Amino acid sequence: MSAGTPSRWRARLSARGPVWLAQLMLLTTFLLAWQYLPQIPALKAMGHLFDPYFVSSPQRIARELYNLATGNDNSPVIWGFIGATVYASLLGTAIGMVLGAAFGLLLSNFRFASEVMRPFIIGMNAVPRIALVPIIVIVFGPTSTSCVIISVLVVFFVAFFNAYEGGTSVRPELVQNARLLGADHWHILVRIRLPFVMAWTLASLPLSVTFAVITVVTAEILTGVPGMGSLLGTAAVTGNSALTFAVVIALAVVGIAITLAADALRARVLHWWGQ
Repeated sequence: MSAGTPSRWRARLSARGPVWLAQLMLLTTFLLAWQYLPQIPALKAMGHLFDPYFVSSPQRIARELYNLATGNDNSPVIWGFIGATVYASLLGTAIGMVLGAAFGLLLSNFRFASEVMRPFIIGMNAVPRIALVPIIVIVFGPTSTSCVIISVLVVFFVAFFNAYEGGTSVRPELVQNARLLGADHWHILVRIRLPFVMAWTLASLPLSVTFAVITVVTAEILTGVPGMGSLLGTAAVTGNSALTFAVVIALAVVGIAITLAADALRARVLHWWGQ
């Protein structure tokens, strides 16, 4: 470790310390208000917003999270549900990103194909993906495969439009110079457009994986496939507000972890893009 490393950490802590302190104070105030305001009879009588039965409390939610993590009190263990949701989300993201990038690269390089296919792609993108869930479930059954396919349909269009814009953002004079030097369509596609397509596609990776998680959870709620969505549906049906909030918090933590990992992967793969 270099001698300047501690100094950099101290400078960073000095710069970010007030922000972290303000965030901690804001979170603490929110949790205290959530815990104790619903205990005031006058507020509780005002409506569901201050009724502990509907809004639960941080203490109950913390207990529910502990039970989900350990399986105490006959509670389902959450790890298998998280694994199923994360697996379907990541697999759907990977397939959707690859397919979207490939189609975006090809259509950005071949103008005639782009003009032919663009109205169809825009029309397909306009169809709400949630409306396709019954069809996919009928074809593939209420399985994790259906969840993966639904997430692929969402991620594909996010990746495609970013890849297409990246491929068409190449300056015309760059392509013309390459052709003067003897490059054909294949060389232009691989040597010139592909780096732009990769950069623009990976730029959408955090957004794509977030959409994939949301889509998979929604599909699990509608199909009953084991996962965080089915656990959330069970909590809603049984009227267990503490379990509902616990699952939501667990989903938020999973979403943050996946997004941070996607950001790190994007920064690692695109380390050359700034140059």
